[in-house]
Amino acid sequence: MIKILGGVARGFPLATPQVNSTRPTSVMIRRKLFDWRQNLEGFCFIDLFSGSGAMGFEALSRGADKVHLNESNRLAFKTMKQNQEKILKSFNFAKEALEVSQFDAKAWLQKELKYSFVETKDVILYIDPPYELHNLYFEVIELLKNLQFEGEVWVESDRLKGPNREALIGLFCSVIKVIDQGDHFVVIGKLS
Repeated sequence: MIKILGGVARGFPLATPQVNSTRPTSVMIRRKLFDWRQNLEGFCFIDLFSGSGAMGFEALSRGADKVHLNESNRLAFKTMKQNQEKILKSFNFAKEALEVSQFDAKAWLQKELKYSFVETKDVILYIDPPYELHNLYFEVIELLKNLQFEGEVWVESDRLKGPNREALIGLFCSVIKVIDQGDHFVVIGKLS
């Protein structure tokens, strides 16, 4: 069980998937990211590998206009869907402000991002696949470049298991911020 850290749903408990293929973003990383970007009004927030949905629910709690959570793992998706239902029932969020899907991340980008988010300047896209899947990081970012994604990209990795910091930084046209917490880090930047 984890909790939303701030905004209107602060303290709201979220269930976490009982599967080994997902891992929640640490509380300290979430705190540092959302202390840096506290108000998300005017932004759409997309989490491609959402697990329980904690990052997206945090963004919704902090005023994001629209949140889209995608998780390909069936059991994790089920947990995320339960969290979605509970948070919509407990707070006065518009149902259309919170969408969930269960697709392969690259397939979602090619279908949904391309057609549902024609304008991407005000979109924050969070990328946090299993750290060991190095190729997936680079494939997703290459796809975003090909789709001419203009918003902010937040990429979480791990010094021990994930793609290294310099390799990820090198993918960005401009880096806005790097957040460190222990072995974990998030690179925030623009691809174009």
